[in-house]
Amino acid sequence: MSPVGNKINLFNLTTNIAQTLPFQNRSNIARLCLSPNRKILISVDKEGFALIINMVRKVVMAHFNFRAEVTAMAFSPDSKFFFVACGTKTKIFETPDDIKTFSPLTLYKKYGNLHSQRITGVAWSHDSRFIVTWSDDLTLKMISLHKIPGFLPFTFSGNKRRIVSVIFS
Repeated sequence: MSPVGNKINLFNLTTNIAQTLPFQNRSNIARLCLSPNRKILISVDKEGFALIINMVRKVVMAHFNFRAEVTAMAFSPDSKFFFVACGTKTKIFETPDDIKTFSPLTLYKKYGNLHSQRITGVAWSHDSRFIVTWSDDLTLKMISLHKIPGFLPFTFSGNKRRIVSVIFS
């Protein structure tokens, strides 16, 4: 996949086929996120307007406005949830069904000010139970997707340089 301006081009290297999807975002694309099961694609432009795309049928299921610039986004490994960060605020949505509905995005959980500066990345654990976010404030926070009695978000601090990536093992 390649964002070119506000259109989405698909490249398949095994069959040497390129395809441009028949719709476009309002402005230049800032984030693309494909679910691990390859059924849903979310394309977000620089102003926070998103297209939720059914990749099986190659149709737009819904339009959504996050009302701010999306700074980090990722699907859970089981493709049931996706995480969106807009500045210091985060939201976790349930992944929409393959059919077109009136309100495709269901908010599952949200956090107000997880970090003191904008969130720049997110990583999910392999079992989709925990999420790690990192920020320009050089901290990492580990949160749980579901409620766990006695669990509080854990902060990893003391980093001297900008965090690039997090990997669960």
